[in-house]
Amino acid sequence: MESSLRISSLFDVAGRWVVITGAGRIRPLDNEMGTLLIRLASGIGRMLAKGCIVNGAHVILVDINENALSDTKDELDRISVSQPGANTSQIVTFNGDLSTEVGINGIVKRIKSLRTYLDALFHCAGIRYTNQITYTPGESLNQLEAATKSAPYQGWEHTFRLNVLAPYYLTAGLISLLGNAAAEGEGRGCVVLFSSPASVHNHQFVPAYQTSKAAVDHLVRILAAEFADFYIRVNALSPGIVPSGMTPNDGKSNLRLAHETPAKRPGNEEDMVGCALWLMSKAGSFMDGKVIRNEGGRLLILKGVTSNSD
Repeated sequence: MESSLRISSLFDVAGRWVVITGAGRIRPLDNEMGTLLIRLASGIGRMLAKGCIVNGAHVILVDINENALSDTKDELDRISVSQPGANTSQIVTFNGDLSTEVGINGIVKRIKSLRTYLDALFHCAGIRYTNQITYTPGESLNQLEAATKSAPYQGWEHTFRLNVLAPYYLTAGLISLLGNAAAEGEGRGCVVLFSSPASVHNHQFVPAYQTSKAAVDHLVRILAAEFADFYIRVNALSPGIVPSGMTPNDGKSNLRLAHETPAKRPGNEEDMVGCALWLMSKAGSFMDGKVIRNEGGRLLILKGVTSNSD
């Protein structure tokens, strides 16, 4: 019937249970680890949590920063109370470190103690290490060596633990819950990883981050194929420049480059939530194994783009 084509039907996520990692409210998260400046992702997860609550879904929020997690919950509680009618959305928070095996297993255990099915899982937690030394063409070979070596071994390890291993093992640990939901159809049992335009361009030199996001791109395809028997869908969003812990409004981060994109602005809540609701609802139930580049056309203007086929 034509009613099934209405937006209210296609994008309905009311009552669905959604896990969102990296859901803490934006806070100053820059830190020094050895000689290396790091940035923790925070912002998009909070945006998605707000979108879920506004549309009647239940959320389980996971973050390493307990204070930031509390801030997000307080904000979501205020939003829930202000909704027209009786909003019965539940908001659960779990504090944990997803860059460790112990941390992942602990979160899996706590979620399984709460739920027998899970409608969507968003892997928003991530980290980016920025090389302390940069190389500019024309400088000496010694400068090139110093710049390349300024991404230390521990940075690569931490990046891959959080950006690649955490999505893999958290998804693996929750696969029975996702499968139970997927059996009900209409887009349930949905997994969304987070990639980046950096996975397919070499415009900047942040090698650990860029390589980890390229791994995410292929991990999406691998998991989607492996889970196909139960149609547990696995996709990724690849947002462009969006305000977050990685891109604070400090005049130094990539946020200052947003005006150069065809969109002439950074991404916002509507951009992120719109894509997320599409993927986790009936509207997106035919999407599987894809990386969606919702980046305001950023890849169109960058040098060294090696692929834009997703």
